[in-house]
Amino acid sequence: MRDEVRENKQKRMAAILPGVLRDRGWQAQMELHSIFLQWAKVVDETVSAHAQPLKIVKGTLWVEVENSAWLQQLQYQKVSVLKSINDFFQEKKISDIRFVLPQLSGQEPPKEHKVRFAAPPPEELKRFEEQAASIEDEATRNALVRFWYLSKACIREE
Repeated sequence: MRDEVRENKQKRMAAILPGVLRDRGWQAQMELHSIFLQWAKVVDETVSAHAQPLKIVKGTLWVEVENSAWLQQLQYQKVSVLKSINDFFQEKKISDIRFVLPQLSGQEPPKEHKVRFAAPPPEELKRFEEQAASIEDEATRNALVRFWYLSKACIREE
């Protein structure tokens, strides 16, 4: 009995779900994101062997390529790859493709710089405040003084 109830609920959900997806506008997004599962069918096997879709942002498909040689090659094939992708879709279309190289895990992270705080001399602060006094808008003037203060107070150490 319990299995029948569950099966009945699943059938009702299966009947309702396509309408909900369509009414909410999610159908087009689901179609776009199907490219991740269908990549090998959408592009030729050579491209799919050396490049994989990463993400879709504002109609632009980001594709990670194996190396810089393939990046260059796919730049030349960009129009034909884009056409293959858009021919695959029924509703939504990809407006652009960006090819990127993988982020190497062995790559050194960017060097972090330590910052130390050293307040600027009070006379310099006073002099700058006098120069900024000609700015009529108080919020702008205060923001400029704070910016100047921080630019002088934060000292980057190597």
